[in-house]
Amino acid sequence: MTANRNTMTAPEASPARDEIFQSDDKRHDFVFDEKVADVFDDMLDRSVPFYSEVQRMVVELATRHLHGDGVVYDVGSSTGNTLIGIASAIDPGRDVRFVGLEPSAAMREHCERKLRAIPAPERVTILEDPIERMTAMPDARVVCMLYTLQFVRPIHRDRVLRMVHDSLRPGGCLLLAEKILADDTEMRRLYIDLYHEYKLRSGYTSTEIARKREALENVLVPFSDEENVQLLHDVGFRVVEHAFRWYNFALYVAIKP
Repeated sequence: MTANRNTMTAPEASPARDEIFQSDDKRHDFVFDEKVADVFDDMLDRSVPFYSEVQRMVVELATRHLHGDGVVYDVGSSTGNTLIGIASAIDPGRDVRFVGLEPSAAMREHCERKLRAIPAPERVTILEDPIERMTAMPDARVVCMLYTLQFVRPIHRDRVLRMVHDSLRPGGCLLLAEKILADDTEMRRLYIDLYHEYKLRSGYTSTEIARKREALENVLVPFSDEENVQLLHDVGFRVVEHAFRWYNFALYVAIKP
């Protein structure tokens, strides 16, 4: 008797521990290669404050704004956690499809393997297109960009968000999570220090934290909270609300009129 893979699956193995920056080897700019993909879930859990809670909130917010049919897009789907969460919460009988954008081949491999365990995985398509090359998101009802826009070069962010806004149906929403800079300089330094302490509590050493910060310096470019909110309004979103804030991390809900 053959087990139905949608209802009887082997338990997911615990993610490999992130020890990438323990090495003394000189690393170049941070890249989403195979080494990173192998430990990415552990990296997220230990590097992003309240990561699991934000994922839970995104599922709730996405399902509340998903009226009727349409497509849920996950920009920078990495290993598929957001897609899995939302797709698992939506009745497979509904006319809802899911599209992930993930340029990293190593990340796509992990994502596609994990997606096999959800009900009706054929509802999900993973594309290798980077968001900067997208000109439209057909039938978009909900777009998720969790810790992704910060990796888009600032010169392209207005165009990317305008494309997302224009692609969404009226009443559709963008769920945007970002690492941010405090608007006040002194608070900015304080939040960076507190985030450093958070990562120490998560088991990273000061050396690992410093090496990763150096690797990300030219790759991850955060905006301030004020800049993000203004940008979302500028491209046409009517409602922009903070759903979550922890020092230098934020989750925004932006609604298209």
